[in-house]
Amino acid sequence: MEEPDVPELAPESSEELLKDAHINVRITSVDKKTIEQKAAKAGLTTGDYVRRAALGKKIGEKVPRELRNQMAGAANNLNQLARLANAGKLGSVGGEKLTDLANRLLELLK
Repeated sequence: MEEPDVPELAPESSEELLKDAHINVRITSVDKKTIEQKAAKAGLTTGDYVRRAALGKKIGEKVPRELRNQMAGAANNLNQLARLANAGKLGSVGGEKLTDLANRLLELLK
């Protein structure tokens, strides 16, 4: 049995293409709410979220600004400590701070 011809996906810049076709799908109110919540977490409209999910594109959650700022600050401090450690300017206390900071950064990423 032959597989039907499946057209290639639109190019990545398909966001600029005219969306001239519709697909109507009936879902439960609970599913709709779940999809809307997932779209909001990803920082996408519901339509964009459903299109990306249906086309197998990666969908990640949008990182809140406060968390990005905390991560950037921790990464900056970690980088400064790493520079000092590489220059041999950290004593034993510096190594502990470096480990503590790395552990805090890992906790933020969880």
